[in-house]
Amino acid sequence: MGRSAKQLTKRELEVLAGLAKGYLYKEISHHLSISLDTVKKHCKNIYQKLNVRNRTEAANYFNSRKAA
Repeated sequence: MGRSAKQLTKRELEVLAGLAKGYLYKEISHHLSISLDTVKKHCKNIYQKLNVRNRTEAANYFNSRKAA
């Protein structure tokens, strides 16, 4: 499966932007007014959809797409 931010939901993109800024899950939860468990679920979905293994790879993907 290809890596495409187009397949991410609006909320997943917001969570991904927080990851790219270096925010902790707790900080993302606070900024978006969602539960910590919801942030973790979004991250799991993001990692699967982008075929990455962790927040660093996801942030690198986001930043590379933003620069393009």
